Amino acid sequence: LGLVAVAALLATTVVAVENYPPAAKDFKLKGDAKAGKEVFTTYCASCHGESGKGDGAAAAALDPKPANLTDKKVLLKRSDWEIFVMIRDGGAAVGRSPMMVPWGSALKEQQLHDVAAYVRKFSGKPKK
Repeated sequence: LGLVAVAALLATTVVAVENYPPAAKDFKLKGDAKAGKEVFTTYCASCHGESGKGDGAAAAALDPKPANLTDKKVLLKRSDWEIFVMIRDGGAAVGRSPMMVPWGSALKEQQLHDVAAYVRKFSGKPKK
């Protein structure tokens, strides 16, 4: 993904998690992690790296650096809903870096669920 495309995605409107309905606490991922790996490789690996360690080719130019998704402390603090929203609406939507671009306009809802399920596999079970 080129830097121009990343810049265009950064310009997308972000909606804060607090503005989502209370039903978000009951959110369940309906994703296929195997299919999510393909989406991750295409859209996320340039920053997060193939293995999710935050060491993708584009990471060197980013400040702050992309999260190391293999560090269990990073994602175990996040619910499945927060991971889904972060992928869909960008990092700023959950109080993280605005450099984490929103993919909601580029991916179908099932793809968002799939990649969120794949990302969850890096850390294990979410917070309750």
